Amino acid sequence: MVVISVQKYNEITEFIKNYRGLMIDCDKELQTAFPEYSATVLSSILSREVQKRLKATYYPIQAQSARLLQQYEKQIAENPQNDSVLLDMAVKVRFSPVGLARLLLAEMFKGSRTKNEVSNMVKNPYLIPDAALGANVRKCLFNDNYDGPISDFIRRFMGEEYEIRLKQMAKDAGLVFNDEGDLRRTGYDKTPDLKLAIPCLYRGTPIHWIESKALFGDAANHEKYVREQLSCYRNRFGAGIVIYWMGYVDSVADTDASMIFVRDSFPEANELTLLKTELHVKKLT
Repeated sequence: MVVISVQKYNEITEFIKNYRGLMIDCDKELQTAFPEYSATVLSSILSREVQKRLKATYYPIQAQSARLLQQYEKQIAENPQNDSVLLDMAVKVRFSPVGLARLLLAEMFKGSRTKNEVSNMVKNPYLIPDAALGANVRKCLFNDNYDGPISDFIRRFMGEEYEIRLKQMAKDAGLVFNDEGDLRRTGYDKTPDLKLAIPCLYRGTPIHWIESKALFGDAANHEKYVREQLSCYRNRFGAGIVIYWMGYVDSVADTDASMIFVRDSFPEANELTLLKTELHVKKLT
């Protein structure tokens, strides 16, 4: 069970905030500093912190794009073989290497290339006509595991993997359910990952839906999910469960009182009671 106290969570996030260097290296050092937690849990927390930093610093960095591009061009003119110029700049300004590459490409090709063309250059740096810049963008891609096309693919893959796991666990537990695709075909707009066709009892409370989140549940993220998703499911269907597969900070469990139960794993058999259509109750063994 991965439930982290607020104090320990703050220690981890402070370590990340004070780290000077690439986040791919911070990932490794986190595992050394906090060996009591798995690499996947720490990486999930780090990913969230990186996204928060990018959101907070994007516009200030964007406003410096012209100056940063000039700085890049000056350094590459002095050493055209240096493919780490952008990477070093990203560390210095404490921004995502891929994010910085994207901003400088947009600045360099402003007015001559569309937004989609610039986006394709980030995904495939071999499309960049400038060989030195292409080499620098490739170096950024390979050293940034929290922003860009590679990290987007990893997040999407993990989300799908844990949804598949959830469905299999629900089937193994004997639950009868509809998934997101089933619900959307019937006209629902906001849909949980699983809507139970026949509710079950979880610790004595009727449960109508289960939501899967392949990440760590911190307080801010959980509050956003409750506001934008989970409260909608509760109001429409009734009580439900959200599973943060990478664990969660203990303060978010307080929402149990609002009929949104927080877990880091699928419920154990002895925590569930199946309700049959004949209204007979059978305990799972």
